[in-house]
Order: sequence, then structure tokens, then C-alpha cells
Amino acid sequence: MSSAQLKQILAGIDLFTGLSPAAIAQIAESGSNFRSGPGSNVITEGSKDSGLRVVLQGSANVVVGGEDRGQIGVGDYVGELSMIDGAPRSATITAGPEGVETFALSPMAFMPLVRNDGDIAAALLKTLVARLRKVEAAQK
Repeated sequence: MSSAQLKQILAGIDLFTGLSPAAIAQIAESGSNFRSGPGSNVITEGSKDSGLRVVLQGSANVVVGGEDRGQIGVGDYVGELSMIDGAPRSATITAGPEGVETFALSPMAFMPLVRNDGDIAAALLKTLVARLRKVEAAQK
């Protein structure tokens, strides 16, 4: 995948909405791309590894506590919470039949970006607050 394609996918996810091209470039340069073969675990529930994963190509299945939660595809992401708080993984992500390519961003790479760029920190906060409001509204 080209650098331009990666940046386009990253710029399109709500976690990074409104970030400048320079900030997106910083994020893209701070992570790595990984290819996982069909049926292989990309992330395992309960594991202590942490970090964001963004689907770049292919698809993956999401399972939480043994319950199927559906599929994710290009532009979908997981692991943003563990990237921030370092808690164990809350789901197992398994590559679909064609395999999956993901962009991975570790907390060690991401946190300096947040500390040094207020726009990245603000975008992250806005997205997380929007999610919290959505959950609160659903509970009423």
C-alpha cells in the first residue's frame, strides 16, 4: 500500500477527523503495516499487547467473550482504548478468508504525538466524548 493510500485511510477515520495533512503524515510515519493470513489472530482477547489497528485491506471477524460481533473492513479500527490506557485487549480479531492488512500504532509511538501536538489530542478527545455521549443516550 502506498503512503498516500495509507494517509487517505487514516484521514478518513473518526479518530483522526479534522487533523491536518501534516499530523496525519506524522501518525502514518509512526506506525507499521502488518499482513495476517486467513484465519490468523490479529489481536487476542485478554492479551496485554496494546495499540491501534486500522484495516487497510481485507476484512476481519470480531469476537468478544466468545460472541461474534461481526466483521470489520477497510477503514475500520480497533484497539484505540488499549492504545490509551494499556488495558488488556477486549476482543479477538481474526483475519477473514482473504487475510487482512492492518496499520498498527503502538502507545509508545502514539503518546509522544499526543503530547507534542494539541490538534491530535483534541481530535482524540472529541471522538471519545462523542462515543461516550452515544452510549449514554442509548442507555436512556
